This record gives sequence, structure tokens and C-alpha cells, in this order.
Amino acid sequence: MITKSEQETHDFARNYASTLPSFAIIALEGELGAGKTCFVRGLCEGLGGDPRQVNSPTFTIMQEYEVANGKRLVHIDAYRLTGEDELETIGWDELLQDRDAIIAIEWASKIKIAIPHDHLSIEIEHIDLHTRKIN
Repeated sequence: MITKSEQETHDFARNYASTLPSFAIIALEGELGAGKTCFVRGLCEGLGGDPRQVNSPTFTIMQEYEVANGKRLVHIDAYRLTGEDELETIGWDELLQDRDAIIAIEWASKIKIAIPHDHLSIEIEHIDLHTRKIN
């Protein structure tokens, strides 16, 4: 999928949210500025949450957003993590057991060993200033 603006990336993710099962882990990859957080904003809206509350959790590592039907969107930025062992600090094992969560992980490759095999993968490629390729 090619998007030609931040709004198109947001809209793609909003629509993608409707295809998700009740529990999902989404591994997001893409260079700095590719649109990973924009994608999560769209997910949040598509799941019935307020996209304005979504910020990049680079320094906090994890943020949670309430969405519709008693669910929550868990947004993790693994960029600053040095490995899977640091996931204990955010309650990773408990998150994997929470069937009311959709987990979106930016820079997921930093913790790939800890991510279950049945996760969903999204790669956002930066083509030019406004254009992105989403796989």
C-alpha cells in the first residue's frame, strides 16, 4: 500500500484496525520518521479511542490508551531497550496474557525474540517527504 500523506497513513491504519482479532500484537518497523506513531494514532481511532492522546513513548517505553468495548491499546517503543530482558520492567508477561489488549510495538526488531510467532508485521518505508510504502 502506498500512502501519499500523513492523513492517508492514519486512515490506512484506522481501517486496518477493523481487521484485527480481539487480541493482537503488531510489530511495527520503519526508519525514524517513517510514520510508526502516525500508524498507531490511526489504530487508536479505528479501535474507538482518541487518536489525539497518542504520542511516541520513546522515553516512557510504554503508554496505554482506552479504546472501545473495554479494550486497550498498548503502545510500546522498543527503540531504547537494550534487549528482551528489559521487558520485565513493563510487565511484558502479563501483557501477553491480557486478552483485552491490542499491542503495537515500534522498533519491534529490538525485542524480536520475545514477540510471539503469531504476531502481525507492518513495515513502513519512507519513500519521500510525504509518501510511504506500507507492507
